[in-house]
Amino acid sequence: MIRARAGLAVLAGTLLVGLSSCATPGTTPAPSGSAAATGQGTFVVAAAVDPLSLDPALVSDPDSLRITRQIFETLVTLPEGATAATPSPAASTTTQTGGAQADPNASAAAQVDDAVAPGLATSWKATRGGRTYTFTLRQGVKFQDGTAFGPSAVCVNVDRWLTLSGRAADTDVSAAYQEVFGGFIDQQGTRLAGCTVLGAQQVRIDLTTPMPGLLTQLARPQFGIQSPTAMATYGAYDTGADPRASAYATAHPTGTGPFRFAAWEPGVQVVLVRNADYWGAKASVERVLVKTINDPKARGDALTKGTIDAYDQITPLEAGSLTTDPKTNTRVTSRAQRDLTYLGIDRSAKAMQDTRVRQAIAMAIDPKALVVRTMPPGSQVADGLMPGRARPRAYSYDPTAAKRLLAEAGVSGLKVRIAYPSGVQQSYLPAPEDLYVAVADQLKAVGITAEPVAMSWPAYLQMLGTASDTANRPDLQLMGVAMDTPEHSSTLTRLLSGGAEEFGLASTWTGSTLDGIDGLPAGSGRDSALAAAEDRLLTDPVVVPLAVPADRLAVGRRVKELGVRPYADEVWTSVRLSG
Repeated sequence: MIRARAGLAVLAGTLLVGLSSCATPGTTPAPSGSAAATGQGTFVVAAAVDPLSLDPALVSDPDSLRITRQIFETLVTLPEGATAATPSPAASTTTQTGGAQADPNASAAAQVDDAVAPGLATSWKATRGGRTYTFTLRQGVKFQDGTAFGPSAVCVNVDRWLTLSGRAADTDVSAAYQEVFGGFIDQQGTRLAGCTVLGAQQVRIDLTTPMPGLLTQLARPQFGIQSPTAMATYGAYDTGADPRASAYATAHPTGTGPFRFAAWEPGVQVVLVRNADYWGAKASVERVLVKTINDPKARGDALTKGTIDAYDQITPLEAGSLTTDPKTNTRVTSRAQRDLTYLGIDRSAKAMQDTRVRQAIAMAIDPKALVVRTMPPGSQVADGLMPGRARPRAYSYDPTAAKRLLAEAGVSGLKVRIAYPSGVQQSYLPAPEDLYVAVADQLKAVGITAEPVAMSWPAYLQMLGTASDTANRPDLQLMGVAMDTPEHSSTLTRLLSGGAEEFGLASTWTGSTLDGIDGLPAGSGRDSALAAAEDRLLTDPVVVPLAVPADRLAVGRRVKELGVRPYADEVWTSVRLSG
C-alpha cells in the first residue's frame, strides 16, 4: 500500500513565513481588480525525488501530491485552523457559513464531519442515515482546458474512482480510494454506490453504508476533480501496464486550481504556470519550478546560494547546519508533527510465523536510540500508531527478553531480510539507509543478522502493495505514514487498508475492521474500535512504531511570504517574492 502518509492537535493552524495571511482555495474569490493581471517572478521549490505521476487519483506519495495540490481542487477543503479530529456527532447539514439544521428524515447515524470548508462545493447535506451526501457546487468555475465545471464533471470523476480496473485497481496505485471506499464496483464491500446529477448546481453521492467521516476524506488531494475532456482525450482511462505513466498523467493533467501544468522533464523539474482564469484569488507568482535535487547537501547549498527558494523533508544530516541564518537570510520553520515511522513485519514470511520471533524483534528495538541516531532534532519516540494519542508501548526495549524468546522458539542464527527505499527521503523516512543500519545493529545485539534489500521508490511501493511472489518478499520493511487530514486515526486506518499485503494479515479481518471504524461517529464506540485494532497490530506484532519525525521547511532569502499549513496542505497562491 502506498503511504503518502499525524497531525497533532498542537501547531495545527496555518503558519505564515513572512508578512501576512493570504487567501487559499475554498475562500470567496477576490474582486476582479484586486489581483495583478500577470504574476511576478518564478518560485523555485526543490524535491528529493520526481513525482510518481500527476494524476491525483493514482498517487499517494508526498512528492506527487505537492504538485497536484496546485493543479486540482477538491469538493471540500481543510479550514485554516484544522486540528486533529474525529468524525463529529453534528447535525446532518453543513453549509458554507457553518450553520446546521436537523434533517427529519435522517437517523442518529447521519452524523457529518464538520471539520471542512467549502471548495468546489459551497454547501452540503447528508440524508438517508448518512448514506447520501448532496453537494451544491460553485458557479462560474472552469477547468484549465476551458471545460465547464459542474455536476456532470463531478460524476465523471466519482464514476472513474468506482470503476478503476487493471493496474489502476492495485493497492499501491489507488491506495487512497481503497482506504476510504473499500473496493470497486465489481467487488463486495465497496462503500461507494454511485453519483447522480440533480440539476445545474447539485450532485448526489450515494454510499452503501453510513460514513460519518466522508467529508474530511474528500478533502484529501487524491480526490481532486479532473477535467473529463482532458481525461478522455489523453488516455486517462487506458488500462496499460502502469496508468500513472499515461499521456494524461505525465503531460496533460488538468484541473480547476490556481496553477496550470506546463512541462515535466523527468529527473530535472516540473513547470507550473499561473492560471490567469482561476475563479479565486490568483497566484502572485507567474511560474513555479519544482526541481528534483536528490542530494540533501546540494539542496542546502542551492538554498544558501539562492538558486532555489524552499524545500522540505530536511534530513538529519542537514538539521545541524541548516538553521535560520541572518547572513544568508534563510529561515527554517516547522509544521505540526504528523508522521509515523515504523518497522513492519510480514507474518506470512516463513521466518516470522512464530509469534515469539515477532515479539523478540519488537523487544530488540530501542526507539529512543533510533530517534537520536537517525531522526532530525525535535523528533519524538512513537509508542502507538496514532500520533498525538498516548498509550503504553506494547513491547518495551528488552534485549535480554528478546534473546530468551528466540531461545524458547528454538531459533538461533536467525537471518532476516529488511527492505527499505534507496535514494529517497520522505518526511516519514528522512534517512532510510541510516535507519536500516541502526535497526540492523540493534537486531545483531540479540543474535539476528540483517540482510539489506534496497529498492527504488516505485518498486518499493509496488512491493508493499502486492501480496504476490511471497517467497521473495522481505521479512521486515521500514516505512511510514503521514496524515493529510485532521482525522488523527488515519495513520491507523492506512495501515489496516494495506494490512493483508504488507503484513500478511487476513483480508477478512482488515476489511471488516475498517468497515466498522468508518461507520462509527466520534464517541466511545469509535474509540474502542480504534483501540482494539491498534492493540491487534501492536501485540501480534506486525508493526513496531519507531518515531514521529520533526517536519521542517527551509525558506530562502527571496521569499517574503509563504503560508505553511499542517498536513503539507500548502497551495502556493500565498507565495510573495522580493526582487
